[in-house]
Amino acid sequence: MTKEQFIFLIETQKPFEFTYNNVVYNMTYDKNEKGEKVIVFGRLYEGKKYKSAGELLNTARIENHFFKDMLDIL
Repeated sequence: MTKEQFIFLIETQKPFEFTYNNVVYNMTYDKNEKGEKVIVFGRLYEGKKYKSAGELLNTARIENHFFKDMLDIL
């Protein structure tokens, strides 16, 4: 998956799920306490909220790897 394809998923609010090393990760969407849209990403049922695609790409990790560095294998 390219970064552009990933950003398109976020812009269109498409859920995304994949398995890495037998662990299921997913991305969904929610609203924070102020009613602002957030991205929820992480292990299935353990997602963390991110305020933007940039924040997710720059801080989310899968095991010891930044998520943004793993896009090409998804």
